[in-house]
Amino acid sequence: MRLEGGCYCGDVRYVAEGEPVLRAQCHCRACQYFSGGAPNLFMLVPAEGFAYTKGAPKTYRRPDKADAVTREFCAVCGTHMI
Repeated sequence: MRLEGGCYCGDVRYVAEGEPVLRAQCHCRACQYFSGGAPNLFMLVPAEGFAYTKGAPKTYRRPDKADAVTREFCAVCGTHMI
């Protein structure tokens, strides 16, 4: 399977290749904040099959949470990438 995608403005693009390892939805509080309240739907592909092909996302990690997840997003339009 090959998926290509990117942010809304086109500054960041990626390609994901390989069979999905997992398809799921998460209802934890961090994912609710991330998605605006709904569950966060996601799919995992092998790390070696994922690459940014244009630009690079900015990252954010809550400094007050020991178990915080690092989020990646486009610095121009704000689209969440990972």
